[in-house]
Amino acid sequence: MMLPESFELVRPSIVAFMPAVIPHRSPNEKRKQMFPIIGTGVIIGDGLIVTNAHVVDALVQLPRPADFPKDKFPLVAVLFHGVKPGDNPSITVESVAEVPLEVIGIFRVAGLVPRGEGYYYGPEKPDFNIVHVKAKELPRVELEPSTDKLIEGVEVGTIGYPMGTDALTAPGWVHQFGPFLQRGVISAILPTRCKAPHSFVINVLSMGGASGSPVFLAENGHVIGILNAGLIETRPIYSKVQNQLQVSGFTQGSTNFTYVVPAYYIANALRDILKDSRFALPSDTPNLTEIIKSKPAKVREGSGQIKPLPKEDDSPDVLNVRIETVNFPAAG
Repeated sequence: MMLPESFELVRPSIVAFMPAVIPHRSPNEKRKQMFPIIGTGVIIGDGLIVTNAHVVDALVQLPRPADFPKDKFPLVAVLFHGVKPGDNPSITVESVAEVPLEVIGIFRVAGLVPRGEGYYYGPEKPDFNIVHVKAKELPRVELEPSTDKLIEGVEVGTIGYPMGTDALTAPGWVHQFGPFLQRGVISAILPTRCKAPHSFVINVLSMGGASGSPVFLAENGHVIGILNAGLIETRPIYSKVQNQLQVSGFTQGSTNFTYVVPAYYIANALRDILKDSRFALPSDTPNLTEIIKSKPAKVREGSGQIKPLPKEDDSPDVLNVRIETVNFPAAG
């Protein structure tokens, strides 16, 4: 299997985590076209999405209006899903819809239970949470709990939302729906190649919003971990003082060394969740088709500058380019 094929297997399960509500600071504040994407997640089971613990922590700490319901979580998982006419009464063309998935619970890592002999070099709580959403029959990925494939040089891909909504609205309006694909190789196993590494490194530049992105094997699309942090390089800033250069401060820059939480942590937690009947979805949980049919489709106008006209012939052209000439005056 090639990377484009494995991308097609993983892409439908990618979600963007956003605040459920953003308070207005003033009556005149302009409403943004899209809520900010704080992090990425990937669907791993019926109603279950894995992301980083620090993504969830950031979302639940955001300010919310005084009248926000106390029994609701202040975050939502958004699935950018392909739709076509008939999927929803308001959908008239084949497009992509923002499908919100209601959060009904969060499974946090309480700690690790060590077994056997040896030393553990990782964190007490690996950086992941599993978010419970009220939705069933969602597209999901295949987790790879075995660490046998964690070998330096193995080709991997990752899909997510680096820079969050800034990348999706780069020209000043929403011009992109969906995540970015990046590719790389496994650069290092931490602490070394073994049966239970606490992390591994890929040579992909990580940016805010990409946290929680799945890292998958290019050869089959199996998810071997989720991206959780990038290595930061600290660089000195020099100033000239009395004809001598002196360090006046420091700046930090991202590197292409990015850390990944191995999938075996996640698979072990998922196994326990699925065995516990207390965590079953409510009986009235809708499936993806029902959610799309019941939610009003949000109309996006893009830049607001032009609108494609209906095709009246068999021409493949949807938008034609109009050319005009510029006449320069003759040189004097």
